[in-house]
Amino acid sequence: MQIEKTVIGSFPKLRRPLEEALREVVELQLRYGVDLIADGEQRANMIQYFEQVPGTENVGSSLRIVGKINPLKSDKLDEFYKIKDNLTVQSILKSMRKQAKTKITLTGPMTLGTIIASTDINSAAEHYDLDQEETLFTDFSNALLPIVDKALSVGACVQVDEPSLSTGQVNVKTAEKILRDFSRRLPADAIKEEKVSCHVCGSIRSVAGLYESLLGLDIPILSFGFSGEAERENFDVVSKASLEQHGKKLGAGFISNVIVEDDGVILERLKRIGEIVGRENIKYIHPDCGFCLTPLKKVRVILEKMQKIDATII
Repeated sequence: MQIEKTVIGSFPKLRRPLEEALREVVELQLRYGVDLIADGEQRANMIQYFEQVPGTENVGSSLRIVGKINPLKSDKLDEFYKIKDNLTVQSILKSMRKQAKTKITLTGPMTLGTIIASTDINSAAEHYDLDQEETLFTDFSNALLPIVDKALSVGACVQVDEPSLSTGQVNVKTAEKILRDFSRRLPADAIKEEKVSCHVCGSIRSVAGLYESLLGLDIPILSFGFSGEAERENFDVVSKASLEQHGKKLGAGFISNVIVEDDGVILERLKRIGEIVGRENIKYIHPDCGFCLTPLKKVRVILEKMQKIDATII
């Protein structure tokens, strides 16, 4: 099985018209051997992308809740920013005569609910009982599912990002319940073909029961970092036995997304990941997290170092 290279999703914002920025991000990924291409989040940040979801309102760099969260109507899904930008990426690849796969990164229901509710707590409290977060998370989950279906229908893989889970802001049992229901409603063929992943940054050891909850989801690929100080704790959590028992593959963040590391350090880290989980259980290798705060010059160096890694050494 080939281990593919990808990125978590975001790139630094390029001061270009949107389509030019998307083209540069695509060219950059292709230049450095990325197999699964992301849009680089050139239009907005991971929260702003969801301003089209009914019940939200844009407030600067974030959103706030102004009504019940509802799914987009089916005739509006083509206009959802992430779908539009992915189709642009696919068009760019076609114009370049490249056959690379693409993925759409979507912020998960717990992270959306937590961040958006906290932007304007008074407004959120007018529409939701914030002591009973499950309803809010469920509504965001229901809003995301048609977007996931649409993303898969246009030929993209999907990555669900849940950075809030490792912070302890969300009760693990609540998160498990919401994400289990979410994952069980994903198309069976997308699960079988390993087109859906869940990325959780930070230390998954920091929240008791989190790793076990993630293993129980009907999501075939779990993506974690291993490079940063907090992320190194993940070495003590993942294992070959746990992944195989639950039929999971690993997305392995083996290289820092914020600092330029020594080649030897990167190589040894990847070897260690392979020794712990088994090469056959690694689906992707990638940086720990996104590049949104990383200078473009440094991004290029990190991608170049990632390109030089031959995954057959694991």
